[in-house]
Amino acid sequence: DYPSATALAEHLRSELLGQEPEITASVPVVAAVDDEPIAIVAMSCRFPGVVTTPEELWQLLVAGGDAIADFPTDRGWD
Repeated sequence: DYPSATALAEHLRSELLGQEPEITASVPVVAAVDDEPIAIVAMSCRFPGVVTTPEELWQLLVAGGDAIADFPTDRGWD
């Protein structure tokens, strides 16, 4: 009966406040069509633990691991 969050919110508002939802004209959604190829030319990441490359992050996720680690004792400042 309520196919979207907006439809459900309008229903709940009318039930709780006794107000009928305002009727507004819908704006059609236009999807941009772009057949131009894209390229990812670089990636970088830095996470706790030993994850410093996208490959290491993927290996961590595949293994079901986590990147939780203690705070480093030497953070590079005094």
